[in-house]
Amino acid sequence: MPEESPNLVLKYAIFGFLACLGGAYISQYLGYNNSSLQTYLGAAIAGIVGGGVGGKIRQRKGKTS
Repeated sequence: MPEESPNLVLKYAIFGFLACLGGAYISQYLGYNNSSLQTYLGAAIAGIVGGGVGGKIRQRKGKTS
């Protein structure tokens, strides 16, 4: 049974957060969004949730990193 450590979930949530904020910044630079706070907040929340879910899935499969 894999160890139930929140480290993997937290690590992927942070990576998702940074990646989505980076994507929102790039899309603003290219002119695809209006650079509102709502856009960046939505991207940050989506990144945290998506990264956390991805980390949990990897943890359930027995991955450790």
